[in-house]
Amino acid sequence: GRRGAELKVMAAIEKKIPGFFTEAVEDFVDNEDWGTDNVCLSPDELSYALGKEGSTKRKIAKASGCIVEYVGYVAYLSGMWVARKRAREYLSWLQSHLSPNRSNAIKIDVEDREDATYIDVPVSAIGYITGDRRATLSKIEQDWSVLMFFVKTQTPAKEGAERLGIFGAPR
Repeated sequence: GRRGAELKVMAAIEKKIPGFFTEAVEDFVDNEDWGTDNVCLSPDELSYALGKEGSTKRKIAKASGCIVEYVGYVAYLSGMWVARKRAREYLSWLQSHLSPNRSNAIKIDVEDREDATYIDVPVSAIGYITGDRRATLSKIEQDWSVLMFFVKTQTPAKEGAERLGIFGAPR
C-alpha cells in the first residue's frame, strides 16, 4: 500500500542523505487504531533486527501483521495498533538477545498471548530442531510467517525439555 511505499522511499533517501528523516526522531507510540510507531535502534540492534538479506525484518512484519521498515537506525512500524504492539514486542525480544546479561531463553508469558503457541522440545532434540546456525528454525519461520524463540514461562517445560515459543497468526 501507500504507507509501505512511502517508508521504502524514505529508507532510500535516508541511505543517500543520512539524517534527512531521522535526525530528530525519538521512540514514539501512536495511540490511534491505525498509525505508525518509531523504535530507535543501535547499529548492532539494527543489524540483528534486519537479518541476513532482510529475512528477520520480513519475519517480524509477517508474524506481527504490520509494515516494518528501517529508515536509518529507526524502525517504523505501521498498521493497526495491536499489530504494532506485537512488532514492538518482537523487536524488544530480539534486542534482548544482544544483551551481555541474557540467558539462552527469553522470559515471556505465552499462556496469556493470542499470538503465541508453545511446544516442549526434548533437550536431546534441540540441535536437530534448531539446525546448523539456526537454519531449520529459520526455514520453518519463513514457511509459516512466524517467529520462534526458546522461552521461559510461568508453567515450566516438561522435565528434560525446553519450551519453544511460536509467535504469529494461528493458521
